[in-house]
Amino acid sequence: MLETDKKEILRDLDGVQYRPADDTQNLSAALEAEEALLAAGVSFEGVRDGEVPWLVAAQPFAPDGALAARIERLGQGIFALADTVQQLYSQGNPTVRDHLDIGLPDDLKGLDLSRGLELFRLDVVVQNNQPMVTELEELIGNVGKTHAFESAYGVSASPLFEAFAARDITRIWLDDQLPSYQSEMDLVRRRMKEEFDQDVTIDFFSAFRDDGRHGWRFCYTKDLIQYPPDTRERIVRGSDRITNPLFQGYGMKALLALCWSDDIEQELASGMGKELLAAVRMAMPRTNLLSSPLTEPEEEFLHQSRKKKVLKVAESPGHPQYTWGSRGVHFGESSAARWRQAVDAVRTGSVPGRPQVSGVRYIVSELVDSDRFDTAFLHPRHRRLCTMPRARLRLGPIFSREQDGPRLLGGHATFVNTSRKAHLGRHAVCAPIHFPDTTGR
Repeated sequence: MLETDKKEILRDLDGVQYRPADDTQNLSAALEAEEALLAAGVSFEGVRDGEVPWLVAAQPFAPDGALAARIERLGQGIFALADTVQQLYSQGNPTVRDHLDIGLPDDLKGLDLSRGLELFRLDVVVQNNQPMVTELEELIGNVGKTHAFESAYGVSASPLFEAFAARDITRIWLDDQLPSYQSEMDLVRRRMKEEFDQDVTIDFFSAFRDDGRHGWRFCYTKDLIQYPPDTRERIVRGSDRITNPLFQGYGMKALLALCWSDDIEQELASGMGKELLAAVRMAMPRTNLLSSPLTEPEEEFLHQSRKKKVLKVAESPGHPQYTWGSRGVHFGESSAARWRQAVDAVRTGSVPGRPQVSGVRYIVSELVDSDRFDTAFLHPRHRRLCTMPRARLRLGPIFSREQDGPRLLGGHATFVNTSRKAHLGRHAVCAPIHFPDTTGR
C-alpha cells in the first residue's frame, strides 16, 4: 500500500531512498526483529558481526488472498512444466536438448531422468497483483533465513523443514565455489537438530564420499564441471539419494524459455494439459533462447524492441558467476548504449566488456515491472523507523512435491527502490512472506 505522505526523501544509506516514519509500535517490532535475527546468527560474507546483512523489516509481507492463491497455483504448474520437459528430454526431443545441454560435458547430461524435481523456489515479480515468474531456482539459498525469520516475526518455518525431514536429509553437499553459504547451512543444521533431532553433516562436493545417506544438493549439476572427472564419477554413480535429482535441466535458465517454444507447444499442451500450460504462460513473461550465432532478424528485433526487453545470460560455460544474481541481466530501457553493448556481446557469444569469455548463450524476456510498495524498516545506524517509498518487490515462494501434490512451504520478500534488480543486500528490505489461511498453511 502506498502512502501519500510527502516528507523529505533522505539518501544517507547507499542504494536507498527513504523518509523518517513516526510509528512507535512498528519501531519496537523492528528492534525486536533485529535482536532475534542476530541471536539466530544470520550473517553473510563481508558483513560485520552484530549487523544484519539487509535492512530489517518491521513486519512480514502479507499478500492478499487472491495473490496468495495465484502463487500457490504456480507450484502445480511449474512442477508439471519441469516434468513434461524432463520427459521430452528423455525422449531425445532436439529442441529441449538444445536448450538444456548448453556447455555440458557428456557425463553430466541427462542424469536421474527417472526422478522428478522435488524442491524449488520461484523468483516472482508482482505486476498488477499478478505473480510473474522470472526464474526457477533449485538452489534455495534462504532456507536458513526462514528459521531466523520465525523467531523474528512469528512466521512458522516448520513446513519447509518438515519437507527436509520427510526426505530424511542428513547431509548437505555444497558447491565449493559458494563457501559464503556455510553460515546459512549452519542455520539449517541447527533447525533440523532442534525440531527433529536430526543430525545434518555439511560438506563440499570436492569431499564427496558415497555412504548411502540422503543429501540436499546445493550445487547446480552443470557446475559439477568444476570437479575432476573422477570426483564427478563418484557423485554420479554414488548410492546417496540426492535432492534435487541430478537432472541438469532444473538449474538451466533456458528451462523457462521452453514454456514459450513454438516447436514443442503441442507436446507441452499434451503433457501438462492446455489449461495448466495457459495458466503458467499467463504468469511468465514471454522468453526465448537466442541463437548462437545471433541471426540478423534476431538482432534487428532486439534493437527495435529495446525498451520492452531484458537480456539474461542463460549459460556461460566455465564462468558461472555471470548466471548468478544480477551480473548477467541487462535491461533495454536503461541505456541505448549499454543495450547495444549487450547485443554485441550476444552476437559474439561473450559478456559485455569481457570478450575473452566465450560460448555464452542468452535468453530474451519481456520486461515486467513490479507494483510499488511503501515498506517500513529499521535504519541500521540511527535506530529509527523509516519508510522505503515506492519499492519494487520480488517474492521467493518455496514449493515441495508431496504425495498429495505440490505444497507451498513459505518464502521471503525483498524490497528495493533504486534499482530494477531487487536482490538481497544492504540496500534491500527483506521479510518473510506470511501467507493467509486460504493457502492451507
